[in-house]
Amino acid sequence: MSDVTTTQLSHTSDTMGHKLVQAAFKKLKENTNLYLNDEEKSALRKAVHYGAYAHEKQIRKSGEPYISHPIIVAAILAEMRVDIDTLIAGVLHDTIEDTEVSYEDLVTEFNADVAHLVEAVTKLDKLKFRNFKEAQAETFVKMLFAMSDDVRVIIIKLADRLHNMRTIDAMSRSGQKRISQETIDVYAPIAERIGLKHMQKELEDHAFKALHPNRYKQIVTGAKEMAGHRKKAIEKICKNIEKALLDASMVADVSGRQKAPYSIYKKIKSKQLTLEEVHDLFGVRIIVSELHQCYLALGVIHNLYPPSENGFKDYIAVPKQNGYQSIHSIVTGPYGLKLEIQIRTQNMDEMSEAGVAAHWMYKQKSAQSTASLNKVRSWLGSLLRLQADSGSSLEFYENFKSDLGLDEIYVFTPKGDIVQLPIKSTAMDFAYAIHTSVGSHAVSAVVNGEATTLSKVLETGDTVSIKTAKGLTVTADWLGVVVTSKARTAIRKELKDIKDEDALLLGHRMLDRALDTFGHSFEALDARTIKKVLKEYQLDSMDDLLKSFAYGQLLPSIVARKLLPLMKKRKLDKDYQPKEALVIDGTEGSIVNYPHCCFPLPGDEITGYLSPSKGVVIHRSQCVNLLETLKDSPERSVKCQWNVDPSGMFKTKLMVDVINRTGVLANLASLIAAEDVNIVTIDQVDKEGGFSQLNFVVEVENKGQATQLMKRLQRHTEVLNVKRVYHEKNH
Repeated sequence: MSDVTTTQLSHTSDTMGHKLVQAAFKKLKENTNLYLNDEEKSALRKAVHYGAYAHEKQIRKSGEPYISHPIIVAAILAEMRVDIDTLIAGVLHDTIEDTEVSYEDLVTEFNADVAHLVEAVTKLDKLKFRNFKEAQAETFVKMLFAMSDDVRVIIIKLADRLHNMRTIDAMSRSGQKRISQETIDVYAPIAERIGLKHMQKELEDHAFKALHPNRYKQIVTGAKEMAGHRKKAIEKICKNIEKALLDASMVADVSGRQKAPYSIYKKIKSKQLTLEEVHDLFGVRIIVSELHQCYLALGVIHNLYPPSENGFKDYIAVPKQNGYQSIHSIVTGPYGLKLEIQIRTQNMDEMSEAGVAAHWMYKQKSAQSTASLNKVRSWLGSLLRLQADSGSSLEFYENFKSDLGLDEIYVFTPKGDIVQLPIKSTAMDFAYAIHTSVGSHAVSAVVNGEATTLSKVLETGDTVSIKTAKGLTVTADWLGVVVTSKARTAIRKELKDIKDEDALLLGHRMLDRALDTFGHSFEALDARTIKKVLKEYQLDSMDDLLKSFAYGQLLPSIVARKLLPLMKKRKLDKDYQPKEALVIDGTEGSIVNYPHCCFPLPGDEITGYLSPSKGVVIHRSQCVNLLETLKDSPERSVKCQWNVDPSGMFKTKLMVDVINRTGVLANLASLIAAEDVNIVTIDQVDKEGGFSQLNFVVEVENKGQATQLMKRLQRHTEVLNVKRVYHEKNH
């Protein structure tokens, strides 16, 4: 479209003359007349005509000319008083994707900033995925990177999604559900995080209505009825507060407010409440002139209406991560009516609605709007670090979602620094919030001067310090102690690193053993040979090859055969014996697994099975499950033997038949503990005739220790029979 002239662009009267397009353009002009100068207005008009020409033959699903959509998107952006380049990009945001307009055309006709914004928005729409969950995750990650480059990209995308949600009735029912769920999961949370509260609420309510029309109707109808009953009470409370503030020499704007439908639904669902039990269904917002008046007004209000216990939050002293500032206090008004009071300055109120967009709303940037933008950038930076440490976009996205919508707590370091965490965070979450290395070396915590465990749930106002130690190894159990995405991601990454290290060592041993059977060794591999085999299997490094053996993705015997023609024959000693078996010590880590079907112990004859999902699985050689599996895949058999002196601890299962008398379980558990054996699990199956079967899974060093324990149990007066479980079907 580089040859399109301004004169040609003016001949779009048919499109621009459409009633809906005229209404959209009128709204855009009304919103922009408030703050654009004449030169900027002219540039915007040019963009509208340019967009109308580009989209001339396109029609929306609802039947109106396509250009009406980008004009309304620009009108939504203008409500936030964004800069002229963002407005023009809003008008043209679909041109590169849906028309013949190119990036270069936009640079020529407008400028590079506009072209960059349009191209960035376009990239978000070009993603194609295997399934809806993956699409959501990858869309979110793409949006995250786009935001980190220029926050305006996401503001345009949010305005685009908002208009699409306003006109969602034109879509098919399946399309409505898909788009609405994505809006709830991705777009609304991002709007909230960058401070666009009004946009978040509208997105949520449209999506809620489309997903659950009956629930939406019930909540709207119920809230409307309750509002009718309480209208006079709210009006009276507002007048009382206004008068009391005037008596205290404060002029304030006092108004009633009602919670949005989706916010009501979330509270009902999460707290298992009825509509009548939602205390902050109605509230009062108080706007004062100066910051110090917020606290003076709070005192006046608490003299009027008693505050509720645990109903006070000071977001002025400690702003939310998106820059939101306000004092919240739940009070008891006339007739026992519970309601939330919000107190803030005019500037805080504007920031609460505009969020990061406030940075562009005024010619003179306020310190508060700049601070809000910096907070968002800091949040984006932390998310990018989390994303880099996550195993996949889906894992990162699920972690991110789990943090959303949670109330925050504020705790202190011993130096008095404030740390914000989601509600129900533990001392372990605090440790990871301070630094990943603190979390990975944490052993205990001190909360308000008292020593405690890392699973201690923290509360606002707690002072927390962490005790650390060197040489700790992260375990999967740590995931059950934390709630924050930062902690979970860091723990999972460390677990993966440990597993990869185990896999490398085991893979090295497996390939060395396979080569050894042909008279070669791992050390004899040269760079040329390694390069050829990596190319054949499309692997990037030797580490990848070794890990693929341990994870069961490649068979070392087959790879060894492929390596033979490339390697020089090794001269063998006359006493040389090939390494026929993989030696198992019990310290190989998570890459060597022991199944619960046969519970192999040192002393048992063992055989390994190379599982594509679990690595090397060690069975007793006569295990029924192993023998059945090897019928179909004999090539996955791995000959194994125990180390002479294994170092690990191994689980085994003992089945104990007893006379069912009071205290028998406790007596046997004490007997097992006296043998210095750890009990992993116990279950009891009662049988007829006053008998029971007790099943103990215990940890022992070897077969000998298990046999000794069985003899001790057999001598107990209430024990009828003891046997070790060898064969159980896999679940």
